[in-house]
Amino acid sequence: MRVKFHKTIHVAMLVLASTAIVLAGCSNSQSSPSSSATPGSSTGASESPKGPPITLNVELFDRSNAPAGAPPITDNFMTQYVQKNFGDPNNITVKFITVPRSEEVKKLNVLMASGTAPDLVFTYDKPTVQSYVQSGGIADLGPAIEKYGPQLKKVLAPTLKDGVFNGKQYTIPALRVIQSQTTSIIRKDWLDKLNLPLPTTTDEWYQALKAFKEKDPGNTGGKVIPFTLIDMFHIKPLTNSFWDWNKISEEDLFADPDGWTLPGNKEAFKFLNKLYNEGLLDKDFPLEADFSQTFNKQVVSGLAGSATPNTNDPVYSGYYATLKKNNPEAVLATIDPFKASNGKYPKPMYSPSGVYLMVPAASKNVDSVIKYLNWMAEPKNLIALQFGQEGVSYKTGDDGIPFALTTPEANQILFNNQDYAMIMNGKYVSTDAPEKNMAANATDPQFKDFTISSIKTGARDGYTGPRVDIPIQAEIKYSQILTDKVKQMLAKIITAKSTEVDSIYDQQVKEWKDAGGEAVMKERRQAYQQTYKK
Repeated sequence: MRVKFHKTIHVAMLVLASTAIVLAGCSNSQSSPSSSATPGSSTGASESPKGPPITLNVELFDRSNAPAGAPPITDNFMTQYVQKNFGDPNNITVKFITVPRSEEVKKLNVLMASGTAPDLVFTYDKPTVQSYVQSGGIADLGPAIEKYGPQLKKVLAPTLKDGVFNGKQYTIPALRVIQSQTTSIIRKDWLDKLNLPLPTTTDEWYQALKAFKEKDPGNTGGKVIPFTLIDMFHIKPLTNSFWDWNKISEEDLFADPDGWTLPGNKEAFKFLNKLYNEGLLDKDFPLEADFSQTFNKQVVSGLAGSATPNTNDPVYSGYYATLKKNNPEAVLATIDPFKASNGKYPKPMYSPSGVYLMVPAASKNVDSVIKYLNWMAEPKNLIALQFGQEGVSYKTGDDGIPFALTTPEANQILFNNQDYAMIMNGKYVSTDAPEKNMAANATDPQFKDFTISSIKTGARDGYTGPRVDIPIQAEIKYSQILTDKVKQMLAKIITAKSTEVDSIYDQQVKEWKDAGGEAVMKERRQAYQQTYKK
């Protein structure tokens, strides 16, 4: 079986007309955090609970992205809305516990091991989830969902099955509204100054990078960084275009998703090495930590010429707007120049499932967690947690779609909003109109066209991996070791002397295999064969 490339725009669709999130559900009743919910409707309680309040601890990413003067992420419009509309009617005190996004797995492992983890935790890392399942570290949520989660079951119908391990509902996967993963961008205004077209091939893109360095159209004084954001996640569209897809099966891709042993990968890294040695890459990329804000700063300061960030991230994270404020003439354009020999533009995409939500086995508040997530699944509450306060942080457009405002007041509310509506990855407003969901994710209306282009481009010839639920023991064992090793590999291979890159690539792949990569590949291949009875 060869890898299947998707030809259509992939926007996750909820198959439930009864819970369509339409703007009719966006009434003035949610415009203030003090508005109250009716007990027994969205709270999951039939009457006001008696007795001392329960404290429900909820994990919250600290992304270190708060604008100046913003309130704490643990005490703001979103948290107050949760407390007033869910906590108070249910006699529950909701307390948010912050975890640094840059070290979320390590921090979560420490909290879980010490028995001090919040009642509701989450991670994007599947090996971590499988490790918790095997060790008995997380609770079976199935019974509580059956009793307290009818709305949650409807809204997350497409993804709940992905949270089942060993026949039990150990996790609740969020719904990923937009499956596009990364989209390449370039400074179009720089191209225009140089009379260059938007690149449609790898060579045209390379020539543009050279022109950026040699002619410095951004007037950076020689500080220009033609291509930046260099890590395994964000270079995938480029490296994948060098692979020989006619020789790669779905099984091969599942066994080695990063591609270290796949045909053509060495050539991809030799090309990256060429870019580095010609001064076309960010020379300091090996020093950057995961999820750093360095790339954002490079964009807003006018140093970055091209990159492949998360799809729509320049809009979603606000740095395109800041760039325009600093330089009104600046224009970012989406591009898709990396064509493989099979004529495709292959790039990985997310599965419909997003972050995994879990409850530690030590928690006494499983029922309260499910009540909370069930409340969150109500349309009006999702709108509030995604867009904030109507008239202050968002308005409703003539097309019926909410759009975020870009005022200082709005920024104070929305800078960390993606982590409060945790059952959704991305903004969701319609069950039957993908274009509306794409438009809703244009958090700044002046960049709506850019957003839609970013989503469509990021989905072109995209592929998702097969579903294999068998835990990969070697992956659980070697996950952190291999993650650290891959960072070293990137640095050593890309920054090598051009005359040595061939041998250094081979040596680094051998070390990766010896560090656990070989064992992981072998077990993943066996798991795939067992799942698909090969």
